[in-house]
Amino acid sequence: MQPRDAARLLAQTQADARRSLDFRAPWVSLVAAVVALAGFGVVWLNVRNQHPFTGPSPASLAVFYVLLALRIATVIYSYARARSGISGRSVKVQREEAVVMSGVLLVCYLVLIGIASSAHHSAGFFWSLFLNGTLIALAAVWAGRCALHKRWQEVALVVPVALIAALGVIAGPRGMWLLNGAGLCVLLLANAAIGRWQRRATRTYTVRMGA
Repeated sequence: MQPRDAARLLAQTQADARRSLDFRAPWVSLVAAVVALAGFGVVWLNVRNQHPFTGPSPASLAVFYVLLALRIATVIYSYARARSGISGRSVKVQREEAVVMSGVLLVCYLVLIGIASSAHHSAGFFWSLFLNGTLIALAAVWAGRCALHKRWQEVALVVPVALIAALGVIAGPRGMWLLNGAGLCVLLLANAAIGRWQRRATRTYTVRMGA
């Protein structure tokens, strides 16, 4: 094999490996952006005129959770497709990390439930605690995992999620739905654009290596 052909094959193999293992494809972020804006937006339309705040209606929550289930389904599908045919220690490590993360999140939920049930609180406090508290807990756990693997780009994406949720606390029980929805939508769209640019750069590099 000629050196040029070997270099081209190596570059192509590396690019294919990155694409096959990267389940955070741009289209997944686009779906998540639409889901975030639509899901939070539906609830915001339902609660924006509530004075005093009493909480989302069952119908708006049903739409919210259906859209959330759609988001989870796209992640599971893209992850299963990326990991198809792959086995070994890396898969075992990821499964162990998933168990640990689930345990940490369960503890966070138990703490939130304990705070919410410790005394009588208004509906606004209850919903703000669970919505913003959940987002902050998810962001903290995922940021910790990404930092452990030195995936700093993902850390840079996740940290703003916690900041958006913190601003949601300030926005109040009505405004937090719109703020979280719009903030997450913009963040996910930016992530999709960055992912698309990186893939294009990878293809360009592969073509140049093969020239």
